[in-house]
Amino acid sequence: MDGKMLSKALLLATNAHDGQFDKSGRPYILHCLTVMHKLRTEDEELMCIAALHDTIEDTTVTYQEMRDTGFSERVIAGVRALTRLPGQSHEEYRAQVHANADAIRVKISDSQHNSDILRLKTVARKDLARINKYHAFYIDLKEAVRDTDEE
Repeated sequence: MDGKMLSKALLLATNAHDGQFDKSGRPYILHCLTVMHKLRTEDEELMCIAALHDTIEDTTVTYQEMRDTGFSERVIAGVRALTRLPGQSHEEYRAQVHANADAIRVKISDSQHNSDILRLKTVARKDLARINKYHAFYIDLKEAVRDTDEE
């Protein structure tokens, strides 16, 4: 790993998420960095996918900009698999994530972080419902990885 692509991913994600905050009021980029860190990998492309996993969905960045910046097709495919489309059902999104091994790994890390109730200042019923949804997706993905490992 020479770190050049990761450096570009971190810069792009930081700039793209500038001014965005999570539900607890922290800069949104910290979520992306936590998801990346939770992967505990030296795989530069996988770290790029994690750093950029919400960039298309939550900012004005496009896939073409990613391509023009020099991201590999693997990175772009991983981000695409993690990007929920407008009007897309949960089942369609679930199948999309399951179709990409990199997306599965990043989504497990993302779901872990999104399920962390300690990130919230207060907890309302809607927060519990959202956390439950993320936790269910996490369990589903962990079972998919386990089934793949057993084959």
